[in-house]
Amino acid sequence: MIQVEVAFISVDANIGTPIVFLRETDGDPRRMLPIWIGQAEALAIQLKLKDEEPPRPMTHDLLKNIIETLSAKVEAIHVHSIKEETFLAEIHLQVNKEILKVDSRPSDAIALSLRFDVPIYVTEELIEQSGFSEEELKESEEKQQPNTLADLDEDTLAEYEV
Repeated sequence: MIQVEVAFISVDANIGTPIVFLRETDGDPRRMLPIWIGQAEALAIQLKLKDEEPPRPMTHDLLKNIIETLSAKVEAIHVHSIKEETFLAEIHLQVNKEILKVDSRPSDAIALSLRFDVPIYVTEELIEQSGFSEEELKESEEKQQPNTLADLDEDTLAEYEV
């Protein structure tokens, strides 16, 4: 398993869905794994990344409170496989000195990992199958179509008659 961290959250420009990017903590070049997530989970992750506290507990805050009240502890998050284009994850909970593995959506597991400050791990196979390097991301962004006329360079504009 490879340890990763939340690099950032972005939005898929084609479908408007949030994407959380997990970045390998070691390695050269560092690789990233994009996981498409829901709006609520993106908000929960983003609030924690910005160290902002909502006025009332959100779902993941409530879950953290329940886990702590039961004297349990989140040990780690494992994003372990992909099935039918859906990533699968487990929350590793310590309960009475026993480790329990709880099936979870990666987005919920990631939101909990940030609240418990525990590591996130991804299999090498997933990184190889669905990941890319930071350099590849930059190259892809550079190749994207400009969004407005202001984004076009002079050479491109010169190709069109006015």
